[in-house]
Amino acid sequence: MRGEGNIRDQELLKKLSEAIEEWEISPYFLPADELFDLERFLADHDADQTRGELEAIYGTPLNYNFWSSFLAFHRLKRAREETRVQDALREEKRRQYLMVVEEEKRAGKKWLKEWFHNQRRRQIRILPGGRGGKPS
Repeated sequence: MRGEGNIRDQELLKKLSEAIEEWEISPYFLPADELFDLERFLADHDADQTRGELEAIYGTPLNYNFWSSFLAFHRLKRAREETRVQDALREEKRRQYLMVVEEEKRAGKKWLKEWFHNQRRRQIRILPGGRGGKPS
């Protein structure tokens, strides 16, 4: 009977490992807390005994207490925060770059408009005489 329990536990751990690998695309990902919802995973896989054992070891709420006990989880949180900061900086630089490009476009168009205007002026010839006056 115990061998059957080990096989079930191994299958459960394999499924858990696969679900954790998917992390953000996993249906068990809690974006607000940036945690994998271990409690719901265990409930969905009818692992109440395993959940009870984990709660006895880590306490409740299981999700927070379980994950906060792992150094790798803390490293992951720090890395994700650093990634968010880097993404924000990159986005700000991108925004500034696009703003400068737009200003350069406007300045280029203005310069071209003035240049064409000046070219037209040079092409206009003023002939002596006019409506009422006779050339002297």
